[in-house]
Amino acid sequence: MAGDRLSQHLSSVLLFVLGVVTASQVSAVSPLTGFMLSKSIVHHGDLSMYTRVFDKLSNQRCLNITVIGGSVTVGHWNYTLIPSHHRWPELVGGQLNARFPCSDPQGHTVSNQAHGATSPGIWIERLVGQQEVWFRGVDLVILETAVNQVAETAQAQMEAEILMSLVIKQSRRALQEAGEGKQQQSTRAFTGTAVMWLVASTRRQSPVWTGVPYQRTSDAMYAQLPVAQHHGVPIISVIDALGPFPTTALQAWFNETWYRGDKVHPEAFGHILLADLVLHYLHLAYEHTRLFQWYPLPKEYILREPLFVPQENLDFFLDARPITIGFEHSRILDARRGSPCQGWWVYADVPDKMGLISQTPGSTCDISVSPEEVSHLSAGKAYLVLMKSYENMGVLDLTIHAGRAAAANGTCERSSSGGAPVVLGSISVDLLWASKASLADVVAFPFKLPTADGSTCLLASFSVKETDRSKNKVKVLGLQLF
Repeated sequence: MAGDRLSQHLSSVLLFVLGVVTASQVSAVSPLTGFMLSKSIVHHGDLSMYTRVFDKLSNQRCLNITVIGGSVTVGHWNYTLIPSHHRWPELVGGQLNARFPCSDPQGHTVSNQAHGATSPGIWIERLVGQQEVWFRGVDLVILETAVNQVAETAQAQMEAEILMSLVIKQSRRALQEAGEGKQQQSTRAFTGTAVMWLVASTRRQSPVWTGVPYQRTSDAMYAQLPVAQHHGVPIISVIDALGPFPTTALQAWFNETWYRGDKVHPEAFGHILLADLVLHYLHLAYEHTRLFQWYPLPKEYILREPLFVPQENLDFFLDARPITIGFEHSRILDARRGSPCQGWWVYADVPDKMGLISQTPGSTCDISVSPEEVSHLSAGKAYLVLMKSYENMGVLDLTIHAGRAAAANGTCERSSSGGAPVVLGSISVDLLWASKASLADVVAFPFKLPTADGSTCLLASFSVKETDRSKNKVKVLGLQLF
């Protein structure tokens, strides 16, 4: 019976992909029962966070939603790319327009900002110092980060709390822009932007989740859950809607039906289910706030103190203005090269994933930081963004040297003391790991702040360490200095 119903649904999805039926028609024959829909809401959250969202829906004003996620949300499946109009963020936009028409002819906006193989740590690195730009005018941010969260539980919870806070908590920059820069730290306010966590898949492994709480380590839902509970953020999970899978028959059904040849990503029908779940939560919560009459519902979300990150560390991420060096194109290397880079190039070894790459042990590359940039450093912390994988990877050595800008052309030249280079900090990172995944990772290390005198510069010296491995690939995605 269940198999027949599933086959009917997959047939409808095929017609949808071919353009014969619409997404709403496919949704109408979705195999998700009311019980499955209720199971998908792992945590309902504090609806006062959604006051602006529901006020807009009530007044037929259009929502502005941003989606942050990984390769599932990008649309990867079985070495192909699902067309953008079949991915769940665009389907959410279409369903919102159908269920909650708004006054703007363009309708509700759902901006898909996902990037493949991007962990929460990478998203933090991208957002720090720029969160106001990313989320200005945004009503809701949907975080699809559980699949790419491979850190152990404590680290995962720290990253989840920092990432969520970058969305909902004002920075000191925002307070200063509002003329409130001299007020105490307790005045940090809610940005007005709501957050939702969406568990959009889980990594294929054996055994599949059998239902035992916290047994599931193929995604980070159980690591994110305490963070969501403390801060009142809803969690919607397709895996909890479909599972658990306590028998081998159910596990085989899930592997064959959800992945259909992939190891992480669902096919097009999975995106329709994800859109259904997001709309189900929004509609259910909206109707509750509209119909509830027992007492006035709270209208203002009250920020909570951090539980998993020390307050001073969280303040650092919320308020910092780091120097960010990315390797999205070769011009970056040309502009910042402190000396000829031997055996290093900036290119995309896989589609749309640029980086500074070397595969030659002993190869070196110096990246310069200008005196003006050095004058803004205040913490002596570095965050190195690397690609890690389970095969073909090597070991990276990074050393931060003090330098002096040459009077003639401003080139950063390495400083010395007693004939030896002045080393401010260093780290060695093995990019080969046991996790059966290729993901970006962030490694933090301290360095000594130099005296900024108008000519002091820095050189970040990358080198591939000699090993006994046959392959020694190193890929650097970025570097942040605080």
